[in-house]
Amino acid sequence: MDGTEIAAAILLVMRFVIAGVFLRAGTAKLFDLSEFRLAVKNYEIVPAALTGFTAASVVTVECTAGLLLLLGILQVVVAAALAVLLLCFSAAIATNLIRGRVFDCGCDGGSAAPRTISWSHVSANVVLAAMAAAISIAPPGGLDLLYGPRGLFSISIPAGSCTPIVLAAVLAYVTVRMSATALAAYRLTRAAQC
Repeated sequence: MDGTEIAAAILLVMRFVIAGVFLRAGTAKLFDLSEFRLAVKNYEIVPAALTGFTAASVVTVECTAGLLLLLGILQVVVAAALAVLLLCFSAAIATNLIRGRVFDCGCDGGSAAPRTISWSHVSANVVLAAMAAAISIAPPGGLDLLYGPRGLFSISIPAGSCTPIVLAAVLAYVTVRMSATALAAYRLTRAAQC
C-alpha cells in the first residue's frame, strides 16, 4: 500500500468510527428520550419551550447521520454536518463548565452510570469534529452507496482491495454488539427503577 491508500484506509476507519459513535449515542437516547430531554434542559442553552423539540431533533440527526455515514450516502455533507454538531456540543459543554455548572452530560441517553460534563468531553468532541471535517474534505472512496458531492481532495482505496470489506464486517459486528449492550443496559436501568 502506498501513502494514498493508507490515508484512504485511515479515513474509512474514521468514517466507520464516527458512524458507530453517532448510531450508539442516538440509539441510547432514543430508548430513554424523556431522560435526554432533562439533559437538554440542564444545559440551559435553548429556551424551555424548545427543549422537547431539540432533544427529538438531536436524536433524529444522530441516528440518521450515523446511518448515512455508515452506508456512505452523501458522506461529504453528512460529515460536515456532524463536525458542526460536534462543535456545538463542545460549545454547550464548555459554556456550562465556564459557568461552574456540572451535571449529567446526557451523552449516553440515561445510562445506568451518568457521566458528568467535563473538559474531556469537550476534547473528545473536538477530536471527533476534526475527524468528521477530514472526512468531508477528503472523503474516502470505498463502500459508498451514494457518493454525492466531492471533497476538496480525492482519495480512494483501489477497487481490488479487500480493506473496505474487512472494515465493514468489523464495523457491522461492533455496531451489533454495541446496540445489544445498549439495549441490555436500558433494560437493566428500567428493571432497577421498577
